[in-house]
Amino acid sequence: MAFGKPKAPKEPKPPKAPKEKKPKKPKKVKPPKPKKGKKGQPVPEEVEGQEGEEQVKKKKLPLPFLIISLAVIVAAAVILFLFVIKPRFFADEDPDVSVSVEPEPPVLPTEIPIGDDVSIVGLALEADESGAVAEKAKTITYTYSNLVDAGKAAQTYVGQLAGEDPSFSVVDEEFVRLKDKPDYTTPEGMVLLARNVPLPEPEETEAPETEAPEDAESQDPEASPTPEPTPEPDPEPTPEPITYVHTVRITWSPGVCVVTADEQVGRVTSPPPTPVAQHPITQRGAVQRLESMTPSELGLPGDSMDGYEVLPSNATEMVNDVPCIRLYVYSDNNVPNSNEIMGSYLMSIDGEHLYRMDPVTNEITELDYTPE
Repeated sequence: MAFGKPKAPKEPKPPKAPKEKKPKKPKKVKPPKPKKGKKGQPVPEEVEGQEGEEQVKKKKLPLPFLIISLAVIVAAAVILFLFVIKPRFFADEDPDVSVSVEPEPPVLPTEIPIGDDVSIVGLALEADESGAVAEKAKTITYTYSNLVDAGKAAQTYVGQLAGEDPSFSVVDEEFVRLKDKPDYTTPEGMVLLARNVPLPEPEETEAPETEAPEDAESQDPEASPTPEPTPEPDPEPTPEPITYVHTVRITWSPGVCVVTADEQVGRVTSPPPTPVAQHPITQRGAVQRLESMTPSELGLPGDSMDGYEVLPSNATEMVNDVPCIRLYVYSDNNVPNSNEIMGSYLMSIDGEHLYRMDPVTNEITELDYTPE
């Protein structure tokens, strides 16, 4: 049962309008502070757009530019250390540092004597000849003047030198013995003699002492055998020694004979052997050739070889590297069975040379001989 009037439905409320936001107040822009000039200088005027340029300048530099700059700085520091600081403070501590030394001029004699009381200035060289040395020559020269026959004097001196020990030989400029003798009868001439300088004897080296082995009975039979010694390597070949020769050069002219003695590097040698003829001479042929000569050609007295007997020897001897037949000359006027020899001769097997041997000194002299 209703106790009152029915309520009428409520009407919906209209929607509220959105609130409008109030606009924000603009920020106050502070005016840039005026730049102060330096003392005594006017204040620079402000130019529009300057502020933007300053902002651009304040931007950071790119990374590759920074890396390149850093590498250049490091390289400069390394170069400064290696070439300036290190050579100055660490020169004595580094043994590998090489110091360039300028060459110095060689030390040479300042004067060269001429005669007994006169000298001339010595040869002076620059630093580019720093390795040069000066050695005094061993040459000695004597001049013999006021000679009646200079060629004969030279011949006499050659004979004296041939009798020296060791003897001198007539040689050419290459120190090869000459077969032909010089002609001392010419008004002017020259002859060269030489001999080999004996080499010094090698020093004797004492062999090392070796201990004698113990008796076999005292050795332990169970002991291991002694190892064999390792063979030593072959020694290096010994270089050939330098040889020297004494030379005497004799030059003659009318009334004057100049003798120059010296010592030079070289060796006196014999000429190559003469090839043997296809038909060498026999003992009988050598005897016949000697019998066909005159005694004067053989240095014997008499006018004919009829007073002599020539007998050959079975053995041959070498003269200048050529085999020769020895021939003995006897006199038919000798007492029977006296075996008195009047001369001893050597004829080369090719029949081209004839030599006479001195019976006292055994000196061999080649004779003027024309083969048939």
